[in-house]
Amino acid sequence: MTASHDRSFPMRSPDPQPGVTHVLMVCQANRCRSPFAAAIAERLADDSLEIHSGGLMAGGFPMPSAGIETGATLGIDFSSHRSRELDRADLDGFDLILTMARAQARELVADNPQLLGRIFTLKQFDRWIADHPKPRRMALGSWLDNVAQDRPRTDFLGDDENDDIADPINSPASGWVQMAREQTLLLGRIVAALGATRV
Repeated sequence: MTASHDRSFPMRSPDPQPGVTHVLMVCQANRCRSPFAAAIAERLADDSLEIHSGGLMAGGFPMPSAGIETGATLGIDFSSHRSRELDRADLDGFDLILTMARAQARELVADNPQLLGRIFTLKQFDRWIADHPKPRRMALGSWLDNVAQDRPRTDFLGDDENDDIADPINSPASGWVQMAREQTLLLGRIVAALGATRV
């Protein structure tokens, strides 16, 4: 088991795998939005996408009970989930980094300006990939380095409900259900745009 999959270590870049695209889902604490996004993406995507999740805060914490209960209604077991903190100095092995809000994208770009082309909010990437179809045979990470590195820095400024997914951590189950529905819609389109939909 590599450190990137061992919950006792910070989330680091995965080892390269031929034919596999590594996608990282990020939220503040890795207790709500990013684990849900990762689990939903895993259900939608084929084996060409390897999905990871992490947060900007210290790890080791469980998902709130409302999230565990909501996951169970969707057939996803979060009972053993423990949050993972990102190793922000070791993210260049991820081809795509999708944050749940501009605030997380902003912090990651500040720490890793060379990865700007690979860092989007989930909502931003849904819009961006629709306007920039990926060539079928190109590796996602290197392609984004070439075509998305010059995106306007205003993409990362402030907070915007058009780019941010609400954090349900203190919400009742209805807030978690709404988040999961929104993520499922966005990720369904993204996975399809990347040509990785599970048959």
